[in-house]
Amino acid sequence: MQSINSILVGVDLTHADRLVASDLNEQTAEAVERAIWVARMFNAKLEFFAAIDLSAHTKHLIQEDRDHLHKNVTDEAIAVMQTLIEQAKEQGVDSSSKVALGPPWREIILEVIKNNHDMVLVGTRPHGFTGRLFGGTVMNLFRQCPCPVYAVKVDEEPDVPEIVVASDMSEVSSDILNFIVNAAQVADMKIHLVHAIDTRLDERLKGLGINEQTLKKCSEDIQEEVKNELNEQLAQTDFRTLSYGVQVHVLDGSPEEAIPAFIAENKVNLLAMGTLARSGLSGFFIGNTAERMLEKVHCSVLTFKPADFVSPVVPE
Repeated sequence: MQSINSILVGVDLTHADRLVASDLNEQTAEAVERAIWVARMFNAKLEFFAAIDLSAHTKHLIQEDRDHLHKNVTDEAIAVMQTLIEQAKEQGVDSSSKVALGPPWREIILEVIKNNHDMVLVGTRPHGFTGRLFGGTVMNLFRQCPCPVYAVKVDEEPDVPEIVVASDMSEVSSDILNFIVNAAQVADMKIHLVHAIDTRLDERLKGLGINEQTLKKCSEDIQEEVKNELNEQLAQTDFRTLSYGVQVHVLDGSPEEAIPAFIAENKVNLLAMGTLARSGLSGFFIGNTAERMLEKVHCSVLTFKPADFVSPVVPE
């Protein structure tokens, strides 16, 4: 996987009923702080990027009034973005800013493609929404953005973060694991390498006359095979140099159920996962598995795609 040299920070300037607020909402403020920290860790440059969708506010306006609103909103946004540049500079991070008008997820992806950014970092949806942590903008980035997307949840910072790397044994999950292991060489992290597979064969083989002992042995053999695959994947990294090493877990159950449960039980701070893996030992993350999982995850998420992924988003 390529190194992280350039990070786009998606800045949501809306707050309460204001289109552009000088005081950032909590989620965006957290994303900005995390982006500066990541940039320092990788010695990367930041681009603070604000996309404001005015379509609903301008459809009934005449062109002259529409142009006037666009200019006022853009000028206000540029002034706020300048304060973020100064905030990054105070911490030794080089940055720039840009303001665009249009749907945020689409404008962010177009900016990534245009300037070859290596990562997008955004905040999660504001508190007050029920159920899913990730709104439409973040989900569209997960689905269609060509570079890794880091969606940051506001949370208490632990002394040592707990990270889950969800593996499907594919090339993209090896890239993810290498990335997280390399990051842990700079900043201590407790890493869990996990794979979830349903080994409950009793229902599938019920009525075939296979005894319980044989079924149990089959399940244990599957678990052992998966664990060996994970350890082989881990052996290709520098995990032995890490303060906390890497713990390997084979979870029993479907990925969309078992992995969120593991995350909640272990108070995990970040899930790193692929969203378009090719194929794996159990077909992990193919189809809608990743999206079903994300509906139940309540921590920050870092998603990756295969190196040959091409975004369907193109300029009009």
